Amino acid sequence: MAREVILVLFSIFYGTEQCENFRYTKDVSAPNAIQIISNVSTESVNYLRGSCVSECMSNIDCNAIDVCGTYCRLIRGWDSLYTEQNVATTCQRFQIECAAGQFYDRALERCVAHDYCDFEADPEVSCFLTEDLADDDGDWIRNTGPTNTGTTGPNAARFGSFYKYMDSAPMKRNEVVTMISSKVFTARSYCLTFYYHMSGSQMGDLTVSTQNGTQSAVTKWTRSGNQGDVWIQVPGIDLKLDSQTKILITAKRDGNAADIAVDLFELWPYPC
Repeated sequence: MAREVILVLFSIFYGTEQCENFRYTKDVSAPNAIQIISNVSTESVNYLRGSCVSECMSNIDCNAIDVCGTYCRLIRGWDSLYTEQNVATTCQRFQIECAAGQFYDRALERCVAHDYCDFEADPEVSCFLTEDLADDDGDWIRNTGPTNTGTTGPNAARFGSFYKYMDSAPMKRNEVVTMISSKVFTARSYCLTFYYHMSGSQMGDLTVSTQNGTQSAVTKWTRSGNQGDVWIQVPGIDLKLDSQTKILITAKRDGNAADIAVDLFELWPYPC
């Protein structure tokens, strides 16, 4: 599929002046930011476009190509068409098309399923996490708006309308709630990204760990204590997964003002 995509892009750049838009769907880990990766300048527009295609296809951070007169940008992000300050110069956006819920995997050279949990639907087909019904003391609660305790927790989701949180009020100190991965992973390195909210005077711990079979869980990332009344992004946790390995998302209670919330988990099938 990658060869077909490249050929289509090159046929557009070299064989015709007609412009088409191609869209990467969730190809990079920072979904709302446009970042200039590099500039390429040349007198030949055809050579310019060809250089951009080559650089973008080999750069995993490149989400799209903006062709702007005699130079181009390799773009990270998929926001709206970029326009120069000079309104007469509008950049043409070229992106790769993948189906909804997929992104273009350069390692596999094809569009692949995108594993994410944004908690907007219940049940959520794309979500790779579920409640651990055996080894914890409660459940993560799907919620919209503020939590039940006024002095802790977010007022709203980071994205969309829903998020999940640990309600600390009915729990005892050091009790935990856990989400566990529900899918069988292909053996490779993955990158986990998500957002968390830990605001409260008696905040406990939030931990990401992996567990292979019946072995003890191995901590990959953790935060403790009050982190302020703000959603914070975890830009990437490297996880080596296989068919026997699970991901665990665990919140541990300390005091009453200790609601821990999470939103938009995304699992990318390549290293961070």
